[in-house]
Amino acid sequence: MSEQRTTPNIVLVVMDDLGYGDLSCMGNTILRTPRIDALAGDGITMRHMYATSAVCTPSRAALLTGRYPQRVGLPKVLSPEHGTGLSSFEYTLPRMLRDVGYRTAMFGKWHLGCRPEHYPTRHGFDEYAGLLYSNDMHPVELFEGEGISTADVDQATLTAAYTDHAIDFIQRHADEPFFVYLAHTMPHIPLHVEDEFTGRSAGGRYGDVVESLDHHVGRLLDTLADLGLADDTLVLVTSDNGPWFEGSTGGLRGNKLHTYDGGIRVPFVARWPGRIPAGTVSDEPACLFDLLPTLAALAGGAVPRDRPVDGMDISSVLFGGSAPRQRTLYFFHWWTLNAVRSGRWKLHLDRHPRDPNRAQGKELPQLFDLELDPAESYDLKDRHPGVLENLSALATRFEAEIAGQRPAAEARAAGRVPG
Repeated sequence: MSEQRTTPNIVLVVMDDLGYGDLSCMGNTILRTPRIDALAGDGITMRHMYATSAVCTPSRAALLTGRYPQRVGLPKVLSPEHGTGLSSFEYTLPRMLRDVGYRTAMFGKWHLGCRPEHYPTRHGFDEYAGLLYSNDMHPVELFEGEGISTADVDQATLTAAYTDHAIDFIQRHADEPFFVYLAHTMPHIPLHVEDEFTGRSAGGRYGDVVESLDHHVGRLLDTLADLGLADDTLVLVTSDNGPWFEGSTGGLRGNKLHTYDGGIRVPFVARWPGRIPAGTVSDEPACLFDLLPTLAALAGGAVPRDRPVDGMDISSVLFGGSAPRQRTLYFFHWWTLNAVRSGRWKLHLDRHPRDPNRAQGKELPQLFDLELDPAESYDLKDRHPGVLENLSALATRFEAEIAGQRPAAEARAAGRVPG
């Protein structure tokens, strides 16, 4: 057997709207996800992983750039008619990996703009196949490379088709470092699933879809094992935000659209045999924008120094240790700062969707101790005025910083300034 490589192949699987509590390894007793559960058992489960946003586009922008989506100029969900998208100014995760010799591919949902200059192949991916936006937006068109392969998409086949593309890419590049970003369309609505899984889950059609996703993750894992690549590959499975009309938040408050934890805390498991200790569970707060600097550290890449990069290298957490430092995480709705997390504390300053039956702000700000009260049920601002004051000051400074960057960020995303 050859010696394990020091830099891993990387397979990043991102579900669309999968809830924090939708995996059985996260406590679900209705849905069956044995392949992802086994992945978690062989690696790490991070129970305090956050998306930067409770909706698709900004979450994905942050994941690929390591930056708050407001800095990227993509703070809200894009529709096909929008002319904005990911700017060439942004140094993306696939560009970084390609710069250090990786072959890169993306299969699945992009949702970072649909003009040619926004295509995945213009932002670091050698290959692409998938939908450029959500499956509830029209027209539903399947792209391969930079062209439409079909405008007659059977959505029930997408999960298997994306996985087929990923397996084919891995087989073709088994002898060189590779990065696969597999961004599944499901379980975003409208829900579609192949006949093989229809009616199999006790969780209804949503459960059928999740169990299908688990099966196809298993196919990827089997491919890596068959090719002798399992020990040399870091596999990560997560979601872009919380669940929408169905799905479980695992008891967390809120869901998609909300900056309560049910909308922004996401399931996250990772495996790299021999490097990530099996059965590790971490409660260190982290964010999906940490993936760029973390994978840069593992792959020998570089993080740009000419712009703010908000993520940090959490490889120490993946390997069973502590985070290098405590930091504050900020959660926006569009350009409005809604919530701040620092350590055990979470402060809510604004809210979306706003409740039409009460005066907005009547009960705000709210301060929650997430160690004591993960469901964010009991406001402690009157008990901890010092914490309230400190987090409020941090929020004010950061919101001002983002507001100052807004004109340039919007101009880049709209293509009004070069790169």
